[in-house]
Amino acid sequence: MPQELFGRGEESKIIIQMLESARAGSGAGALVEGIIGTGKTSLLRWAEGIAREQGMVVLSATASPTEQPFSLGVVHQLLGALPETAQGWTRTFAAGASAGAGAGARGPAEPDYPLLAELCAGVGRTARCTPILLTVDSVQHADLESLLWLGFLSRRLDDLPVVLIATKRCGEPVSDQHLLVEFKEGIRPDRHIHLHDLSPAAAFDLAAALCGLDHESVDALVADTGGNPYLLTEQIRSAPAFPGAAGHAPDALAGRMLVDPPDELMRLRAVKERILCMLRRLDPHGLEVARAASILGSPLDPAILADLCGLPIKDACRSLSRLTESGLVCPHDMTFRHPLLARLLYQDIPCAERAELHRLAGRFMWRRSAPGEDVAAHLMRSHRLDEPWMTRLLLDVAQGMVGRDPAGARQLIEKTTLHGVPEELTVRADGLWIQALTALDLPTSARALTLHVAGLLRPDERLQEALRLSDILLRLDELACARKVLEDIRAEIGVLDAAAADRLRERLIHIRLHEGTYSPGEEGEDRLEQVLLLRTAAGDSAQTVRKIAGRFLAVPHAPYGSPTWYHAVLALLWAGDMDEARRHMDTEVRLARAEGTVTRIAEALAVRGLVQLHRGPLADAGDDARQALDLLTRIGAGSYHAGALARSVLIDVALEKDDIAAAGALLDESPPLPGDRPVTWWRLHLLDSAGRALGRLGQAQRGLALIARCEEEMARRGVVNPAILPWRSTRSALLLAQHNAAAARRAARQETDLARRWGAPFALGRALVAEASASSGREAAQLAGQALEILEPAPTPMLFTHALYEAGRAHRQIGNVRRTRELLHRANEVGISLGADGLVEAVQRELRCAGGRPDPRKDSTESLLTPTERQVSGLAARGMSNRDIAHLLKVSLRNVESHLTHSYRKLRISGRLELAEYFPPEEEPAAMPVLLH
Repeated sequence: MPQELFGRGEESKIIIQMLESARAGSGAGALVEGIIGTGKTSLLRWAEGIAREQGMVVLSATASPTEQPFSLGVVHQLLGALPETAQGWTRTFAAGASAGAGAGARGPAEPDYPLLAELCAGVGRTARCTPILLTVDSVQHADLESLLWLGFLSRRLDDLPVVLIATKRCGEPVSDQHLLVEFKEGIRPDRHIHLHDLSPAAAFDLAAALCGLDHESVDALVADTGGNPYLLTEQIRSAPAFPGAAGHAPDALAGRMLVDPPDELMRLRAVKERILCMLRRLDPHGLEVARAASILGSPLDPAILADLCGLPIKDACRSLSRLTESGLVCPHDMTFRHPLLARLLYQDIPCAERAELHRLAGRFMWRRSAPGEDVAAHLMRSHRLDEPWMTRLLLDVAQGMVGRDPAGARQLIEKTTLHGVPEELTVRADGLWIQALTALDLPTSARALTLHVAGLLRPDERLQEALRLSDILLRLDELACARKVLEDIRAEIGVLDAAAADRLRERLIHIRLHEGTYSPGEEGEDRLEQVLLLRTAAGDSAQTVRKIAGRFLAVPHAPYGSPTWYHAVLALLWAGDMDEARRHMDTEVRLARAEGTVTRIAEALAVRGLVQLHRGPLADAGDDARQALDLLTRIGAGSYHAGALARSVLIDVALEKDDIAAAGALLDESPPLPGDRPVTWWRLHLLDSAGRALGRLGQAQRGLALIARCEEEMARRGVVNPAILPWRSTRSALLLAQHNAAAARRAARQETDLARRWGAPFALGRALVAEASASSGREAAQLAGQALEILEPAPTPMLFTHALYEAGRAHRQIGNVRRTRELLHRANEVGISLGADGLVEAVQRELRCAGGRPDPRKDSTESLLTPTERQVSGLAARGMSNRDIAHLLKVSLRNVESHLTHSYRKLRISGRLELAEYFPPEEEPAAMPVLLH
C-alpha cells in the first residue's frame, strides 16, 4: 500500500487522472515545484506506489549536482534496465566520450537527434506492452543531455501510454535554464503543480499519524516549522521521547521546544547540513547572508545586511533574492518562513563570532536610527560594550520599558553594570535597577534602595529616594522604619521648599495613620484634611464628611492615588455614597494600569474590591481582590499592607458564597496577627473578617480574641465610627454562636446607637440587621423593618437581602406566615442575583420552615425575570431607547417602563447602564417579539 498523503488532495487527484489516462493509451507529463521540505519526493513515491498497484512499470531517477557532468546520467538511471534500450547505450557512451574530447571545439549538449529518437522509441516499445511511469526527482540538477531528452519526450507523450513526473526545488540554480523552460512548455498548465507548506489541519493529521500529539503541541510545532512537512517530521522523529516509547506520556513532546539549543542542533544535524549545502549552491554569498539574516532577525534590512556581511548592497540584495526564491525568506515581510531553520543557522555560528556579529549589527542599526529596543536586543547579546553610546542607549531603553516590562529592564541594567557604567551614569543606573526591582521583588528592592539613599549627596535626590523608600517600607508593614527614614531626612536636609514639605508631611500622616500614632494637628496638616479625619473617626456627621470629601476629590486639590485622595474616597464610602466612590476607584484603576506601577495597581484593586463588597456584586469584589493579591504575591508582598485588605475582601466574599473551605485556606496562608509586626490599618479589616470566618468554622472563642485585639487597636486610634469597621456586629454574631444572646444584643445595640449618630444608611442598616439577628419576636421584626426602610432606596443589595432574611425570620417567629413568605421570596430572588449562595441556602431553609417552597426555576440571575422582562431588558442593554423598544414590540411606552422598573428592582441595579452585566453584547436578542400586557 502506498503511504498516506496529508494536505495533498488536489495534487493526488491530478496524478491519478494522469495514470488512468496513460492506461487508456494517452500519456501526460507533470512538473511538481516547491521549496525545500514541502514533500515533492514523498509525492513521487506515493505516485510510484499507486502505479505499481495498477500494474504499471515504474522507472525512477534522482538527479544530483555530483552527477551533473555525466552525459545522459539521469536517462541512464531511468532506462538502463530496459532491454529495449540496451542496444543504444554503447553508441550513447561513445558519443559522450567524443563529446567530452571535443567539448572545447563544439560545446556540450549538442542535440543528437537519432540518439534521442532511439531512446524514445525504446520507451515506446516497452509502454505498448505495459504502461510506464517515469519519475525524475530534482530535475534542476539533471545534466544537459538528460534535460534535453526529457523535453524531447514530454512533447511526444500524447500517443504513448507513458506518464512523466518531475520535481524541481525552487530557488536552486538549473544546469540550463533554457532547456528547463523548453521542458515546462511541454506540460499543460493544470499539471504544473506547486506545493506549499501544510495547513494547520493537515499538520495536525501528520503529527497525529506519527506520534499522536495533542492540539497544543501541534500548534507549537506548526508555529516553529511553518507547517513544513519535512521539518515537522524531523522535529517529531528526533525528539527525545514521543508517545509509543516506553514510559512516556502522550504529551511528552509538549515541552520539547524548551530544550537547550545545543541539544536541538545535535538532534537536527541532518536538517542543518542539508540546508547548509543548499545555501552554498544558491549563491556564492548565500550562506554568509543567511547567517547574517539569522543574526538580524526580522524584518531584514538589505542595507544593514550588506554592512554586516561586508558586501556591496547589490550582492547582498541578489543573495537575499535567492533566499526569497528558495522559500527560506518570505517575500512580503522579509522574515524567515520557518523559525526552526533560522534558529539552526543561528546556532551554527560559533559563539564568539555570533557575539561580534550582534555588536556590529547593533552599531549599524544605531547609525541608521533604528528603534532603540531593536538595537538594545543586539547589544544584549554582544560580548562587549566598547562605545559610550551603547551604555547610554541601554539605560534609555530600560527607562522606557521599566513600567511595562520590569524583568526586561532589569536585564538591560545588569548588562550595563556587568560591562562597566560610566561614573556620571551610576546614579541613574542604580535608580532604574531599584525601580525595576520594585515591580519584581519588593523586599529586595527595599534593601537595595536603603543602600542607594545612603550614597546620594544632593538633597533633592535624597528626599525623592527617601520618599520612595518610605513608601516601599510602608507596603512591607515596616512602619517604624518608614517613619524613621522620613524623620531622618527632614532633620538632615533642614529647610525645605513648600512642595517638598507638603509631600513629606502627607507621607508622615499616612504612615502614622497606619500605625495608629496619628494625633490631629501634630504634623501641621491642612485644616480641611484634619477636620475630615477627625469627623470620620469620631462618627459625628456623615453628611458633613461627604461634603468635605467631595471638596477633596475635586481637581486639583488632591491627585489621584495620593494618601489624601484615598482618605477622601474611603470617607465617601463610609458616608454612604458608594456609587461615587466606585466611580473614583474605576478612574484610579485605569490610571494605575496606565502608569504600570504594581504596588499602585494592587492597592487600587484592593480598595475597589472593598467598595464593590459594600455595594453587593460579589463576583466583581472577588475578582478585584484576587488580582490585587496575585500582583502582591508576585513581588513578595502578599502578606503585607494592601494584601491584608485583599485577603479580607476574599474572606468576606467566600463567606457570602458559603465557601467555608476557601475562607479557611485564606486564614491558613497568612495569619491575621503577624507576630512581632504592628497591626496596620488594613490588617484591622483582616482581623474583623477573620473573626467572622472563625465563627463559621466553629471557633468562636478564637474569633472573639481577634475582635478584642481589633477593639483595642480601634480605641488606641480613637476610632469609634461603626461605618469604618463593624467589629461590634462581628462580636455580636460570635456571642450568638456561643449562645450568649444578652451580650450579643448589647454589642449590637451599641453599634446601632453609634450608627444613628453617624447617619449613613449603610452603617445604620448593618447595625440594625445585627441587632435584629440578636433579638427575637416582635422586637426583631421591628428592628428588621427599620433596616428595610433605610436600605430599600440605598444601592446596597447584599445588605438589603440580609435585612429581608432577618425580617422574614422574625415574622415567622411571631406567626405572620404570609409576610414571612413574601419577605423570604424576595430575599431569595435578590440573593440569587448577587451569587450569595450561603445566604440563599439560609433563606430557602427558613422559607421551607414557613411552609413555602422556593421556585426551582429561579436558580440564576436571568431566571429572576419573566420572559417579557428579559426581552425588554436585553433590548435596553443593547442601547435601544424605551420608545424604540415600544415601537419594535408594538406595545405602549408605559408597559416598557413598567417592565424595566421591575427588572431593576429584581436585579438590584439602578439603571440601564448596569444591564450590560446581565445581558452581554454577544447574546442575540429574542427572535420573536411578544405582546406585553
